[in-house]
Amino acid sequence: MDGGCRTVIWVDVADRDAVDAALAADDSAGPVSHLGPEAEGHWYVVKTVDEPLGAMSRGLITADSMLVRADFVDDEWVVQARFPDRSALLTFREDLVADGFDVEVQRMREDDDEASTQFGVTDPQREVLLLALDRGYYTVPRNASLSDLADNLGISSQAASERLRRGTQTLVANTLGAPARPSIGSRQH
Repeated sequence: MDGGCRTVIWVDVADRDAVDAALAADDSAGPVSHLGPEAEGHWYVVKTVDEPLGAMSRGLITADSMLVRADFVDDEWVVQARFPDRSALLTFREDLVADGFDVEVQRMREDDDEASTQFGVTDPQREVLLLALDRGYYTVPRNASLSDLADNLGISSQAASERLRRGTQTLVANTLGAPARPSIGSRQH
């Protein structure tokens, strides 16, 4: 199969029959291997002839990069990937554009070190989030106020509030807002 790629997908157990039927009827899906069940779903390996996926796969390999997630939404691919540096991302994008694909980089984050980017939160955000948990900020009733957290960190209440809100937003978006498994046909809750 020219122009495609090998894709590993996880399918929610409730969607398995529909996805099996869709894969059987889809001319762009080649050989399908069912790897077995896990958690509340099933793992598959699919060889596709989808040219955008094939171009992305070749570009990622050339850039020594890794696909994290790919979703087909509103007739276009939405992709998350990891690149060794900014230059590799830009080369990847330029190669896809040269192949005739429209590419929009929506967000880019550079990791200074692994410890500071767990779940995407910064060190200051992590510090205030863990302090809030430790001091009982999240309990009902609260055992600590925002002012208490700010005083403990030696920052203003406004700075503590911003770190807490941004950290919470990032943490929720990168955990609950983004399923850990690559998925096709999974239910959105």
